[in-house]
Amino acid sequence: MNRHSGRLAWSILVALVLVGQAFPLLAAETFGYASRKPQLWETERPALEQEPGTNLYWHDPHLGTWETCRLWPPATNGCPPSWYGKVEMLALFRDTSELDFATLGPGGPVVLDTGGLDADFGAGVRALIGKTLGDWYRLEVGYFGSHSWDGDAAVRNQDANDQGGTGNLYSPFSSFGASAGVVGLDYNNFASLRFSSTLNNGEVNLRRRVLMRPGSYEASFLVGGRYLNIGEEFEYLTQSSVPGPGTTTNQVALETDNSMIGVQVGLLSQFLVQPKCWVDFEMKGGIFANQVSLDRTYTVATDQGGTVVYAGEDERDRTSFVGDLSLQVNYQFAPSWTFFAGYNAIWVTGIALGAENFSNDTGMLTLGPTQVDHSGDAVYHGPNIGLVFTH
Repeated sequence: MNRHSGRLAWSILVALVLVGQAFPLLAAETFGYASRKPQLWETERPALEQEPGTNLYWHDPHLGTWETCRLWPPATNGCPPSWYGKVEMLALFRDTSELDFATLGPGGPVVLDTGGLDADFGAGVRALIGKTLGDWYRLEVGYFGSHSWDGDAAVRNQDANDQGGTGNLYSPFSSFGASAGVVGLDYNNFASLRFSSTLNNGEVNLRRRVLMRPGSYEASFLVGGRYLNIGEEFEYLTQSSVPGPGTTTNQVALETDNSMIGVQVGLLSQFLVQPKCWVDFEMKGGIFANQVSLDRTYTVATDQGGTVVYAGEDERDRTSFVGDLSLQVNYQFAPSWTFFAGYNAIWVTGIALGAENFSNDTGMLTLGPTQVDHSGDAVYHGPNIGLVFTH
């Protein structure tokens, strides 16, 4: 793992949880009914200045009805929508374990690892369509995806080695020369990594308002089904001039796929800041059935001996956990339009990742069996910005 990014990711997760826990306490202290009578704007939904409008700060059926939304002049409180849609740009950073793949000399400094392969944000979209089912329920269908990450890294060394050739890059196959260098696997003059990953998600949720005392805090819980897919490709390649006189090439190319489906539950807390502005904090998660697969090839090529390819695959059904945190600030700037921005974190456990399914055992690579490693963890986190339309 990029250690600095790892600490940053988990610090953000902890901060989001603490903020989510602190908001209800702050709301209770600031707007508590025991200390004083709530102000008018604290007990009503967000209001517009000139004409009535709909928004997603949860509709309290005891404060108004659909008829009040059609009157002119409008009711002092906002109105619940009959349906709504959300579209946003969601940029995510992918944070996983950092693995070493080449050292300079036996047990020397690491000169090639996975730390910088996916350092950029992966831009994607998130969309949601919702339908209000009376005063207490909403049905929502959502998708986010088209996120992709890719990268490559390489190192070259032309120092003379003790085998009469050039190159002192040591590989994971010999545990970086822990006991001794292996001719044909170590003494490399070139080593490279190539990586790509994709993320796609779809879900259907039924949301229900929690019965609360009217005020500046609202809440709703959800239950629903979710599908999440994470696919990755990874390639490790080395070249060596020993044994001579030609070039020896070792290449491990693999592809992993995680198809997760399951049931999730969640809780949304809403904090009214002003009549047209509120904050959403949502937590959701679930246990998922994960169909994991691995396809791998190991290719050895020499100028004299030709090319030999060893192929293998494995597929298993395993269990994964998926969790979400999001913190959003909403501002309604027109009767049916709300702008929002925030930060999101998604963590997934029990998955097969590309680099973590690299095997440094040449016996397993050539003779098998091929076994998928599904113990990987990943954190995806980043900002979002978008619009809500209600009707």
